[in-house]
Amino acid sequence: MATLKSVNPSNYQVLGEVRISTRDEIMGRVMLLSRGQKEWADLSLGKRVKILRRVTDAFAKLKSEFALLESQEMGMPLREALADYDGTLDFMNWYLDNAEKYLGPETTFESETEIHQVFREPLGVAGVIIPWNYPFLNFAWSTFQSLIVGNAVILKHSEECPLSGQFIEAVMHKCLPSFEVFAEVYGGGDVGRMLVNEDINLIHFVGSCKTGKTLYKTAADKFIRAVMELGGSAPGIIFDDADIDSAVNSVCEFRLANAGQYCDGLKRLIVHRDVFNEVVEKIANAFSARRIGMAEYETTELGPLVSKRQLDLLVRQVRDAKVCGAKAVTGGDSLEKKMGGAFHQPTVLTDVTPDMLVWKQEVFGPVLPILRFGNEDEAVRLANDTSYGLGAYVYTANKKRATRVARQIQSGMVSINGTNYTTPWNPFGGYKGSGMGREHGKFGFHEVTQPKVVARNK
Repeated sequence: MATLKSVNPSNYQVLGEVRISTRDEIMGRVMLLSRGQKEWADLSLGKRVKILRRVTDAFAKLKSEFALLESQEMGMPLREALADYDGTLDFMNWYLDNAEKYLGPETTFESETEIHQVFREPLGVAGVIIPWNYPFLNFAWSTFQSLIVGNAVILKHSEECPLSGQFIEAVMHKCLPSFEVFAEVYGGGDVGRMLVNEDINLIHFVGSCKTGKTLYKTAADKFIRAVMELGGSAPGIIFDDADIDSAVNSVCEFRLANAGQYCDGLKRLIVHRDVFNEVVEKIANAFSARRIGMAEYETTELGPLVSKRQLDLLVRQVRDAKVCGAKAVTGGDSLEKKMGGAFHQPTVLTDVTPDMLVWKQEVFGPVLPILRFGNEDEAVRLANDTSYGLGAYVYTANKKRATRVARQIQSGMVSINGTNYTTPWNPFGGYKGSGMGREHGKFGFHEVTQPKVVARNK
């Protein structure tokens, strides 16, 4: 019997095992979901919302238990896991509170004799594949709006956090109706491939650009809807008129949260030459002051990467930069031997060039390459020098400049002076290689439904 081992990246100890799903099991679950989805969709929107509120309430009571598991299984510091859990519940509740507003019939034309309305109807069975970096958040973001609209969901969580997936599945099955509307399958990429080739009606994928492109081709061959939230290499631009201390604090949070392992995290920093040295010094001091430790310790500010595999990739990227001439102002090395887990020093790199891996590739780790610029056009050019386009961050006191630069940056989301754009009412998604489709708000509801026009006489 093949199993997935869950390994604690803080110390490489095995936490448990989960059996890998077989092809027959995947096929059987999709068949059950296809039948259950029809019953689920036949319920009123209000009834589905009421049931899913029970789900949210059940998860709320398990906050401490799940946050600890998240810390142990993927390395998110406990304080971050607890805060992220609260934030995820806020998203779930917002979806439920606003479902009627965005899913009710929309009147597009009305006269004395006619009325035309657009209704949003479910697509059917959604095959959802999500990564390891935010086990609870990724589950909620990619499944909850689908369930609200009347889709059934079959979820494959990452092979790096199978216990988190099992935890989620147990809660869902306890709260949902007896007919099947949610199921999980377990395994790596081969299980994901089997899932998307079953009789499903939507592929919702969060992960790498390479895998996303492959899955998009599968969706095209099946002629079904696809929502793709892929990678990112978000630029940050600090202009010479910015509030430097505020910008530095913001940059450090957007780079070091979850040890730098999130898709729209600030991954490349572009700083005006007149404030370059000041910014580098202050960021380096802040990076080196972070308390590194076991993820489950409440005092830990920076935990490990999710796995040794992820650590080894980051080490190669940093080594490439140093060999090619980059300077590690602080950090620059693995802490694996010293700490016995997948730890890496928070690292600031200067003398970076656009041909280095830390600039060209997505870097999932606490490493920040910094380049200088001389004028606005150069800053925008460097910001757009990537195949990705998910998030971006601009720091300036000049509102006109902020608006002008934001308009030119090729990304789905732009933060000005640290303002948080990740909210349940804003669309989340990217340009270029960062995917297509959007999550959250009315935009997310519309991605997982199909519109139907009903025109009638009064």
